[in-house]
Amino acid sequence: MSGSSLDGVDLAWCEFTFAAAHSAQLINWQLHRGVTLPYPPNWQHRLRAAPELNGRELWLLHTELGRYFGELVRDFIATLPGTVDLVASHGHTVFHFPDQHTTTQIGDGAAMAGVLDKVVIDQFRALDMALGGQGAPLAPLADQYLLANYFACLNLGGIANVSIQTPKEYIAFDVSGANQVLDALVQEIGLPYDDNGQFARSGSLLPDLLAAANALPFYQLPPPKSLGNDWVREQLLPLFQQPSTGSLADRLHTYCFHVAEQLGLAVKKVIATEKLTLTGHETMLVTGGGGFNAFQCELIARAIAPIRLEPATPDLTAYKEAALMALAGALRWQEQPNVLPTVTGARRAAVGGAVHWGRVVD
Repeated sequence: MSGSSLDGVDLAWCEFTFAAAHSAQLINWQLHRGVTLPYPPNWQHRLRAAPELNGRELWLLHTELGRYFGELVRDFIATLPGTVDLVASHGHTVFHFPDQHTTTQIGDGAAMAGVLDKVVIDQFRALDMALGGQGAPLAPLADQYLLANYFACLNLGGIANVSIQTPKEYIAFDVSGANQVLDALVQEIGLPYDDNGQFARSGSLLPDLLAAANALPFYQLPPPKSLGNDWVREQLLPLFQQPSTGSLADRLHTYCFHVAEQLGLAVKKVIATEKLTLTGHETMLVTGGGGFNAFQCELIARAIAPIRLEPATPDLTAYKEAALMALAGALRWQEQPNVLPTVTGARRAAVGGAVHWGRVVD
């Protein structure tokens, strides 16, 4: 998994046991090992600049990134004590335009398969979008299969998304930008991220800036809805990058407050719309890099009360999205749906993913 915050490539070695071939019944699963491999500065720069490339340059980057991913995975596999049946890759999102039924994840799976001599599955979003869906969020698939004992699951990656269980179905959607905004802001002082949210905690709330962010039209849309990095980069981030609005600490503080407030409003709206009755024992599990940001999580816990915010284990916090892609690949291999149409708005469930046969399977 390569997330929009560009902190690195997450690799997870997972094992899934299904009831039978071509079955969607998952009996057991394990996350055996995970690792995050930071992007070198040159790759961070190239991926950050990818939306501005022309077609030829972007396609060359697509191929080169696929080979780079393949080399990282090959080296990771060499450290494992067991075998790997197949590799599932999300790729790196450059464009996401659900209203135009298209999305672009680079990091060519065929190039990966050529490096690895293994089956590689990628392009998990495309078929859902061809069927009228948003192609996102994908995280509720993991929430349904792996984390079904929680009332809600929150992923704080480059973009924040949430899934909520109702008696009928999962309701899930993107809430706002998350780590990619915070990380972009602290680059003003040469930091890769705000460790534990300490710098943001030291700031104060900027009411006018908060009001401007809350007024963005996306927040008024009902689900299904999803965000692309372009929306974060073009509409949200510029509001917080203006030094004239306040100090960096104050802008970080206000942004964390903004994310928490939008999440609280979104959850309360689902509860009201679906007429859900809370028992007082509901829990929201938080994963993703933002789960390590104590200040952000404290604000979210206040915003969603009386629902209790529960941090995941460190491994699940760090590698949930990579484990999600492993699950999506395993379901694709089982020829079972791996995107939830009730979440994305597609007209039917999709068995998504392009299979690249890097080796012949007996």
